[in-house]
Amino acid sequence: MAHLVCKLTPPRKGSEMSQKSPNDFLTSAEAMSPLKRKCHFRRLSSESLKKLRLDPAPVIGDSTITIYHERTQALMPEDRGKLHVDIPFEWELEQVQSMKHEVEKLQAQVDQYEKGRLSMCIANALIDLARMIAKRYKSELIDDPSTTRLQQFAANVDDAQLQHMGIPKKFWPSLRKLDQFVTTRNQQAHETSEAFAQLLLHEQFKEGHVFELWKDIFPLLYGAPVEELAARKEEEDDKMLLGFT
Repeated sequence: MAHLVCKLTPPRKGSEMSQKSPNDFLTSAEAMSPLKRKCHFRRLSSESLKKLRLDPAPVIGDSTITIYHERTQALMPEDRGKLHVDIPFEWELEQVQSMKHEVEKLQAQVDQYEKGRLSMCIANALIDLARMIAKRYKSELIDDPSTTRLQQFAANVDDAQLQHMGIPKKFWPSLRKLDQFVTTRNQQAHETSEAFAQLLLHEQFKEGHVFELWKDIFPLLYGAPVEELAARKEEEDDKMLLGFT
């Protein structure tokens, strides 16, 4: 059976708690509060309490928790500055399952956050794509900082124009729905093309339809494959972490 050891601070000498027997101290509210906090237990049943053990086990002469602590400190001066409570793993199965559920919820939240970032990056790429097309066919939009006219242009650009520019057909439906992507984009901060590449290569998106759909937009817009832009972002991040400019 696997065991977990939790270390508790012994009660102050001369205090009421210091006069309790080792077993009484171990099941007291004063011991339970730090035990639950340190081991991330939500609750401890009466059956669970019966399985708690001090390590080493008290002997007949350990009438109080202070006497017990002084004895164990003398036996193991380098290792018993605190009380060691031994907890069998198997009786914590319910707690482990609860923690697993919490981790799964947290992972779901992280995944949702990453999806939001990806949507924002896709919107930025579509805006760049629309501007590239507008530069070819609607020169008056080039210097227009507003995306409103750009959205109108993207919604109405015809197939012949897209075909002539070599824009892959898989991007056409998304381009014509640029207004929907911009709405999502405006709700969040901007992301760079390098961050888009790095995010697209994340394990959550790399093996699937999302990666296959958007990987080809990188050489089209940014002149480099998605892997190269992602590597560039990683290199920039490493330099920043190391204090380089």
